[in-house]
Amino acid sequence: MNTLLRWCTVGWLLGLLMVCTSTARAQTTSATPQGISFQVLRVIYLENDKKGVTLAANNSTPYPYLMQSWIQPVDLATGNVAMTEGEHPAMPFIVTPPLARFEANSELTLRIRRNSEPLPADRESVFFISMKAIPAQAAPEQRTEEKQMVLTVTSNMKVFYRPAGLVKRAVADMAPKLKFRREGNQLIADNPTPYWLTFSQLKVGTTALDKTQLRLMVPPKGQQRYTLPDNALGNVTWQLIDEDGWSTPAEQRPL
Repeated sequence: MNTLLRWCTVGWLLGLLMVCTSTARAQTTSATPQGISFQVLRVIYLENDKKGVTLAANNSTPYPYLMQSWIQPVDLATGNVAMTEGEHPAMPFIVTPPLARFEANSELTLRIRRNSEPLPADRESVFFISMKAIPAQAAPEQRTEEKQMVLTVTSNMKVFYRPAGLVKRAVADMAPKLKFRREGNQLIADNPTPYWLTFSQLKVGTTALDKTQLRLMVPPKGQQRYTLPDNALGNVTWQLIDEDGWSTPAEQRPL
């Protein structure tokens, strides 16, 4: 059996976002959609990665782009990129190159490296790497119209930093360690582990939480609250998203 591959294609062609279906096994398939693709869905950075970690992007379109890349904080209230006004706090990573021409039908390698900003030594930290692809514009003498609108799309991928003592693959082993309790219409998830944990599925009885709530990660050695409808009754069932973007085996426990 061929080696398992995990691909997610983000298409920026003509400024439209296209996401391809991830394939688990190499089989005879139709032509790959044109776009910009990444071989991973998240980045795991271990403290002993002294030279940093790399992230490869592939441009399968016949068009060049200008790729801008940088690190951003996570908004803990939404699980998305923090959209605060003003300047973000200093980030503990740099991305090189921060700005590069991404040629048509080529590969671009980004390197993420630590700087001197401190990070907790007893638990995982999480950030986003943001990558903005700006389509190349035709020279003025080649344009068919006087005015052109250029659309860009930014892709955000989580970066998990794991200090010494934390292993590269751990999420599946952490899933059974979560604890749950209910206070009124609040489901509280307690995480005794040093890892950030993200649900791919979380439900009480037959009531599943929506994607907006699932974006809320459970912090290491902390808790997260989720709002339940009044008719949500029964066992709590959950799955986490592992280091490759797959769902861990389902866990179930009385609430």
